[in-house]
Amino acid sequence: MSQTAFVRMPTAKRQALVFAAAEEFASHPFEQASLNRIIASCRMSKSSFYHVIESKESLLTLVVDRLRSDAALDWAPPSPADFTSDFWATAAHVFDDALRVWPHSRALELLWRIVHANRDDPAVSSLGTSFEAWVASTLQVGRDAGAIDSACPIELQCLAVATLLTAFDEWALRQTDDALRQTDDKDRPRGGGDLESAAAQQFRLLRRLLEA
Repeated sequence: MSQTAFVRMPTAKRQALVFAAAEEFASHPFEQASLNRIIASCRMSKSSFYHVIESKESLLTLVVDRLRSDAALDWAPPSPADFTSDFWATAAHVFDDALRVWPHSRALELLWRIVHANRDDPAVSSLGTSFEAWVASTLQVGRDAGAIDSACPIELQCLAVATLLTAFDEWALRQTDDALRQTDDKDRPRGGGDLESAAAQQFRLLRRLLEA
């Protein structure tokens, strides 16, 4: 990708390109994502598009990086050190806060969908690696504080948490998609009581898995 050409694009056109590509990658696995659909959606000429974009791979990397930055402005996980004083109360707050913010953040929603549609892409894998490092650091704080079972190997706990959170996300994604299919565009729900209730149950399961 020509970073210089991309930066020189007018802000509105640059944002239109990023979100058109984000919508495409959020809706299709990488192999099925269409550059032609992206070009048509953001209303660029093909010559202008290919002057900026070198490949579909570089475009997905750009989209993930941009959405990651935008999403962090809406919500970001706290530092593991923030869990020191009261681990489980902080963890409950994080769950609640994420659920409160997510329905209103387009960047978070798109990034969430891209991750689940393109898990094997290097840009997505890098995001997953960062998340796993955060989980490991946070679990260590809980173990040191006596809030998490320290007799269980931390590597196994990290794997269990990552697997369980992935299952939670996939379930929530299916529920959201089902709800969207059952409503008109103008009435589409973003979150809802069912997901709130499910999130409480998810947190309960996670706590029972880890608590000392």
